[in-house]
Amino acid sequence: MKILTFSTLYPSSLMPLNAVFVRRRMEACARLCGHELTVVAPVPYFPRLPFKTAAAWDTFARVPAHESPWGYEIYHPRYLVTPKLGMRFYGRWMAAATMALVRRLHEQRRFDVIDAHYVYPDGEAAVALGAALGLPVVLSSRGTDLNLYPTLPAIRPRIVDTLERARHLVCVCDELRQVALGLGQPEAKVSVIGNGIDPEMFSPGDRQAARNRLGLPAQATLMLSVGHLTERKGFHILIESLVRLGASAPQGQALKLVIVGGGPQRQELDELVARLGLAERVVFAGAVPQEALPQWYAACDLFLLASSREGWPNVLCEAQAMGLPIVASRAWGIPEIVRHAGLGLLVADRSAAAFADGIRQALHTDWDRQAIAREGAVRTWPVVAREVDGVLRRAVT
Repeated sequence: MKILTFSTLYPSSLMPLNAVFVRRRMEACARLCGHELTVVAPVPYFPRLPFKTAAAWDTFARVPAHESPWGYEIYHPRYLVTPKLGMRFYGRWMAAATMALVRRLHEQRRFDVIDAHYVYPDGEAAVALGAALGLPVVLSSRGTDLNLYPTLPAIRPRIVDTLERARHLVCVCDELRQVALGLGQPEAKVSVIGNGIDPEMFSPGDRQAARNRLGLPAQATLMLSVGHLTERKGFHILIESLVRLGASAPQGQALKLVIVGGGPQRQELDELVARLGLAERVVFAGAVPQEALPQWYAACDLFLLASSREGWPNVLCEAQAMGLPIVASRAWGIPEIVRHAGLGLLVADRSAAAFADGIRQALHTDWDRQAIAREGAVRTWPVVAREVDGVLRRAVT
């Protein structure tokens, strides 16, 4: 099949860490199932104004219109956005801005299906393109598009209409599937396909060797959290939980929190650490390429995630494949990954007190790390690719 993947989430050469899971899924699908992949990844455009705008807009402006960083063509047409004012129009604006390009590409390549990631606004644009070109559209819901946007009165009708017009919907977790069913979608039209991992990249490693490479203390008990530094990810909760835990782990070793990731909350988190007097107990590693993540997992003893909303957080799958027990919130798809007590603990509520209790219990538990790693290695990208291939093939018949 010739697949057009359509998603603003798709990574670019300038933002290679964006939604790597979308890229991994579709590359595996193309490679293992013999499909030809073309990507249209629209980039938001906001006119330059006399006053200072967010640095992100400068980054978007530098994304090339056309590139092939991973061996296939990726197009980045611009579409207008008006932050905080016009979100209800984004899908239609995106469709209008990409129609000519997608029509030209279809005339050249004769696509069989549009594979769109994110129900809104990407999905709304994709179903408009599909209708214009006579192509079936398979949508993938990733999280916020179904666990937040349907609560917005101006957006909910657009999401319902988009779901009606799509041929099929793939949700990364059952919690999102339940939302889709509640929005009127029939069960036969909605599948659950979680993300996968690369077992060659993520497998248990030598802890002391990893700590030596990263300059981390050899004798400390290290807790790791990975993600974009935003309030939704809950890093502030993890930092505050350190105050309740004290400076030492049960074995008497220093207890430290390692945070990997960059984002807009960094300064706020730095200030929180300073205010709580935790400078010696929190390590900010900054943003790290996915290829370098395994050494951070290998260096640590426990993985933490305090998110308020998630679809299928790949960091949990990666941590499991590395043999790390998990302490996490119960947000959305998380319990579908931390499925039983042998893999980790789900806290009672999203608070510093609850996380301190969960961490304390985890530190006193004798975990079977090899069993965790074996279970974490089961769901690989080839497994996911074949499930996605089945959905795409059914959509075109």
